[in-house]
Amino acid sequence: MTPRRDAPDLASLLETHRASLLRFVEREGSGLLKYEAADDLVQGVHVRAVAAADRFEYRSDREFLGWIQQVARQHIASRHEYWSALRRKAGKMLRLSFSGTGSAGSAGLEVAASATGASTVASRREQIAIAMRALAVLFPKDQEVVRWVVDDLPIAEMAERLGVSYEAAKKAKLRALERFRSTFELIVRRGGGRPQPRG
Repeated sequence: MTPRRDAPDLASLLETHRASLLRFVEREGSGLLKYEAADDLVQGVHVRAVAAADRFEYRSDREFLGWIQQVARQHIASRHEYWSALRRKAGKMLRLSFSGTGSAGSAGLEVAASATGASTVASRREQIAIAMRALAVLFPKDQEVVRWVVDDLPIAEMAERLGVSYEAAKKAKLRALERFRSTFELIVRRGGGRPQPRG
């Protein structure tokens, strides 16, 4: 079957079917919505689709929808993997939320995080969920830097990945951690509610 000569371009197809893709992402990626907005997931699918454009040939809207849903499944799986990897290192990420904050509220949370018992286990789970939400609403660059800190990446390697000097990488690390801690405390003050994503 040869493609239609009047086939729409990929950009127009993505825009035309955005609402349908949004519904698909909300359904298939519902477990991610505690960390990422559905619109952000759709944007990620669009980026993947553009990157894979050479493997797509328009034949009909039905085939396009099948293809874009497959791309969406790949993106959703990738984001699940990303957040699952962070959850496996949640203890260290939670410690980052407390370290150096100096506020009474954080001090109380830090004590709870190190305590034992059934009630504090539930509290720790809630704190981990808050830390994950705090990370989710940071700018992508800050998310990446915080993840590198969790992974114990040396400053020199951070500098190389960021394409900046060693000193600039140190400053980027401090800024990202401060934003992460501030966002964590903001969510705590709001009673665990999810703040609006930045940007």
